[in-house]
Amino acid sequence: MLKVVKFLQMMWLVIAIVAFCIATYHLFFTGTKDALFFYFFSGFSLLLFYIRKRQLKRLQNMSK
Repeated sequence: MLKVVKFLQMMWLVIAIVAFCIATYHLFFTGTKDALFFYFFSGFSLLLFYIRKRQLKRLQNMSK
């Protein structure tokens, strides 16, 4: 179970980084409306990353 949570945590972090890069690209080349969607998605992905991080800590404490 710990491996699954750790994988999901890293997946959300990678998605957040990629979404942030895409948002920055759209901000410079297409417009702010497109960029805002990706910035929102990046923020949401970071929120899910931190939720998984807390879940991983809880599971590690339970397994001790």
